[in-house]
Amino acid sequence: MVTLRSIRILMIRRRMLLMCLAAIIGLFLIKRFMMDNEPHHKTTKKKGLYNLMEETPNMSKHVKDCTIEYANEHKLQQDHPCLLDIIRRQYLNKPSPADVPLYLDYPNIKDQSAGQVTAVLRLLRNLTKGFFIESGAADGESFSNSLFLERDMNWTGLLIEPEPKSYGDLAKRNRKSWTLQNCLSLEKYPTEVSFEKTEITGKIIGNKVSQSELSAGKLANVQCLPLYSILLAHGQTWVDFFSLDVEGHELQVLKTIPWHKVNITVVAVEWEHVEEGYYAIVDYMKEQGYVNFGRIATPYARDVVFIKDFLDDLRYDYIDYDE
Repeated sequence: MVTLRSIRILMIRRRMLLMCLAAIIGLFLIKRFMMDNEPHHKTTKKKGLYNLMEETPNMSKHVKDCTIEYANEHKLQQDHPCLLDIIRRQYLNKPSPADVPLYLDYPNIKDQSAGQVTAVLRLLRNLTKGFFIESGAADGESFSNSLFLERDMNWTGLLIEPEPKSYGDLAKRNRKSWTLQNCLSLEKYPTEVSFEKTEITGKIIGNKVSQSELSAGKLANVQCLPLYSILLAHGQTWVDFFSLDVEGHELQVLKTIPWHKVNITVVAVEWEHVEEGYYAIVDYMKEQGYVNFGRIATPYARDVVFIKDFLDDLRYDYIDYDE
């Protein structure tokens, strides 16, 4: 005889069976969804890495003779695999080992910057283990905008200095960051230029010059690389602080950067020698989604500091109907 109790037990068992089946189907659908989306994610990531090159007509990834001369002549796009390989092989110099002490002329001076480091640490709330780029790194100590961050805050980064003697001194400092004896390109491709051999204030003069002009000793031919190419070659597109001091060519360098492909939080730009002027830099950086934090003016520096506007995509124009 079927009792009420047995009916209830049967219903409970049936309900549990249905719940188990629903859970199994749910797990299957979740796994299927993840599998379907995983290849798409990888494809998107890879395409994002090389999309600048792929937008260039008739540009092939495969280069038979991958040399810097070829890269310069054919104006290889910033993310071309050949150019990235050249940078890794020829120009990126490894940091000094952690157990090798720094070789400084004035080790007791904690911060050699003219206020840039203070501004950066205030904006980033004393961030430790950050990543910087210092273009115009000079000898790696004098007026350095990164030495304190590296030594006291455990940061690392990229030190870029094209002037031959300054770079020679920089290489002796045993800095714990990657170094390059190059200039940042003023174009969206690699170029070789003539560079004025003046410590601290050396700058790009123009196109590559002949050997007879070099013999006077005032100029050097230097290889320039796009900043984005250097970042890709190093495998780092997230930057906490970018210090840019290239004696008048700052705006040109900024305009080579694909800002939608990098994430740079704080940027300090020397504006004093820029032909277009201070406001041209401010206007351009505003277009890229940066807020003007303010100017730093000392006898040794004329910098403007920007911070990425993280609320930019949330702002909108509205009509005030009360007016």
